[in-house]
Amino acid sequence: MNKKSDISGFILAGGKSTRMGHDKAFLLVRNKPLLQIMIDVIEPFCQNVAVSGQNPDYATFQVEMVPDTFSDCGPISGLYSVLKQSSTDWNLIVSVDVPFLNEELIRFLILNIGEYDCVIPQHKAGIEPLVGLYHRQILPKIESQISKGNYKLRGLLSEINTRFVDCNLMVEKFPELFLNLNSKEDFEAM
Repeated sequence: MNKKSDISGFILAGGKSTRMGHDKAFLLVRNKPLLQIMIDVIEPFCQNVAVSGQNPDYATFQVEMVPDTFSDCGPISGLYSVLKQSSTDWNLIVSVDVPFLNEELIRFLILNIGEYDCVIPQHKAGIEPLVGLYHRQILPKIESQISKGNYKLRGLLSEINTRFVDCNLMVEKFPELFLNLNSKEDFEAM
């Protein structure tokens, strides 16, 4: 299963960007806004692409916007909202602030789809829950976690059938692959 028609793509951009000071989706990297970079990276693999977030300015990117169902819960709310909205079982979820993701990684993740609830990259520095494939069947688990006030994605991953895929060789090949732009310092250090 790796046909474009089998996967929906969602970019999580609903964060408050407090450490950055302004919406990260509009940061220019290689002369392109981060949100456009992420659209361009995932679009070849997805039947449709949407953005999780409420900023009305996202309309300029001509993608559907999915507002959070729950407020002040962090990325887990965005994950829940996009999976609820999705028309496909499998969904490629990426954070807006990981500008060096590439097609090779996405292809590798898709090749690891199986009898799992999600497929998540893992490397020496840890796991990447905001870059992965998630199956819609986990919606009740997410809703249960949110209702208990447990908003940690790592907690969710320990409760479901997660396939962690070893990406160490890919990180060696592309050292910035999972570089995350959380703050002005991160952006300036690029």
